[in-house]
Amino acid sequence: MSTRPQPSFWGSTWAETVTSWKEMVAPRSLVDNLLSGLTVAFVALPLNLALALACGLPASAGLITGAVTGAIAALIGGSRLQVTGPEVALVPLTFEILQRHGPHGLLCATFLCGVLQVIMGAARVGRLIHMIPVSVIGGFMAAVGLLVFNSQLPRLLGLPAEMRLVSSLPGTGWLAHVDLFAVGIGALVMAATVLLPKLHRRLPGGLIGLGAAIAAVSVLGVGTASVGPISASFPAPSLPEFHRLEFIAIFPEAIALALLASIDSLLSAVAIDAQSNAKRHSSEQELVAQGVSNMVSSMIGGMPVAGAIVRSSAALQCGATTRLAALTQSVTLLGLLYLARPFVERLPLAGLAGILLVVGYRLINWQQARFMWRVSRFEAFVFVATATSIVVSDFVGGVLMGLVLSLVHFAHMQRRVDVSLVTALTDEPAEIPRLLELPARRSLGPTPPVAVVRVEGPIFFASHTELRSLAEGDPLPRHLVFDLAGVPLIDCTGIQAFRALLARLREQGTRALVSRASEAVAERLEEAGILREVAGGRVFPTVAEALGALEEPAARASVFAAPRGPLASALLRPEAPAGAS
Repeated sequence: MSTRPQPSFWGSTWAETVTSWKEMVAPRSLVDNLLSGLTVAFVALPLNLALALACGLPASAGLITGAVTGAIAALIGGSRLQVTGPEVALVPLTFEILQRHGPHGLLCATFLCGVLQVIMGAARVGRLIHMIPVSVIGGFMAAVGLLVFNSQLPRLLGLPAEMRLVSSLPGTGWLAHVDLFAVGIGALVMAATVLLPKLHRRLPGGLIGLGAAIAAVSVLGVGTASVGPISASFPAPSLPEFHRLEFIAIFPEAIALALLASIDSLLSAVAIDAQSNAKRHSSEQELVAQGVSNMVSSMIGGMPVAGAIVRSSAALQCGATTRLAALTQSVTLLGLLYLARPFVERLPLAGLAGILLVVGYRLINWQQARFMWRVSRFEAFVFVATATSIVVSDFVGGVLMGLVLSLVHFAHMQRRVDVSLVTALTDEPAEIPRLLELPARRSLGPTPPVAVVRVEGPIFFASHTELRSLAEGDPLPRHLVFDLAGVPLIDCTGIQAFRALLARLREQGTRALVSRASEAVAERLEEAGILREVAGGRVFPTVAEALGALEEPAARASVFAAPRGPLASALLRPEAPAGAS
């Protein structure tokens, strides 16, 4: 009977992408996704403008970049609900590249960043993102929320443009610059964003609130900070001018930009997966899409982009369920740029800040933080430490610190290996005592001639010291059978500790055998030469066979007699799972 060949990874990925395109026009979700995309466009608008200006680029570059790259990633991205565009995590490095190498250097670095992301996606390294703990992802999202508060509270309060961040406000002198009318406008938009969807989930609270804010400004005639004039020119696409700079000088910064943009995008995609019931994203496809987006951005004179957690979360909270929401966001941005530029220029910054503050607050998962505090205080500490490190330093450093702390926590939890000595004199309710009962009775001294050492847990750098206790204290039997069925792994430190234990046992006149090690552990022992230092020179498939290989007649007799009993122990069967005894 012939079997149908399985599709390749990219073949099945392309088929799922085509299916997701068809889902965009499903009547039951069309309206929700259109409204979500419209609302997110007004969330993305101030971010794109502000991030472009923060990087030292024209405001229009942020709008054009967000519109074009957002459409590309919306159509071919691995996450159906992720919105792509200029991102706050990329601002410091983008600004630094612009200052060092000029606009053409930034375009070259952005293009190389895209090429590297495509290569990483093709090499399928994106799957590693799923190994990041929930505590680190939660800390990342909380940090983004805090950074939103840091940058948008001054806009809500109507403070002058030079007072950009809460963290840089001078003493209490800024209180004299607070614009109460701007605060009222922001409060109005925030109330509409929070309350109107509770009346009906299809009500675009942010859009209605912004419309009310513009009406209030027009009717009352009170001046307040607005978006202001923007340019609507679209640059002709062209490749970056690599001949104008040294490739070696820009390549390291392009690598850093690619790593930062990739980590930011994939963390955002993982966070969106956790918040929605949508199909889990494909990290490899998302990296390729982000790479293509950055390459195109550099060709139209744009800036580096990444998956944006703020805009993506806003889309999700507004009812996004398909790619149509992110695509609508991009089309709306272009429409606002070319068809409604006067309207966009009049948008009050305080109202836009109000929408962002609501989204930023929702990014901080208070319920998850309380749950971690109840279940694992250390993981709660990782959550807080990751968020704090990102806020005070940068995203890459904060995420790396969270990962290091999580690894330390894992090593701490796995640090103990249970090493138990089973003899006929113990109270063990299993088959081993019956195997050892006859040798124990024939022993001339208090120490039985044979015993089984059962090891449970990984033997690695944080737990290897537990093996030392075996060779300390009371005299050991003349023969020890190590049952390693409960050892999932052993690293180089563990191998060295095991070798030292065997050497010490030989000095004491104790002979060691090894049984029931997993294939991976047995392979490591063989490669390290450990099996040449134990009796038999191999791993015995069962404890019974290891005991049967002993040269002592008493031990051999008991081995052959015991398995014929009415009860069969898991330790006697090669196929028995670890810990079955």
